Amino acid sequence: MLLSKDTIISVISKVLKVSKKKININSGSENIESWDSLAQLSILSELDKKTKGKVLKIQEISTAYSVKKIIKVLKKKKLFK
Repeated sequence: MLLSKDTIISVISKVLKVSKKKININSGSENIESWDSLAQLSILSELDKKTKGKVLKIQEISTAYSVKKIIKVLKKKKLFK
């Protein structure tokens, strides 16, 4: 399954327990207090479930601490629509 921006934002808002309206392309660990290393693992785990195990195989995804960076990595690996 390819991930969309809306899907990524939905996963992040669910994991961080933050309204979808507060998450946008520029959201990340530097401007959302609850986005810490544990939340990062949860976000990546949820995205991995949606792609049937493809996200966690991407080495550089672990350092993608923002919506923009996650999308960039997924685009490069052709997992973003």
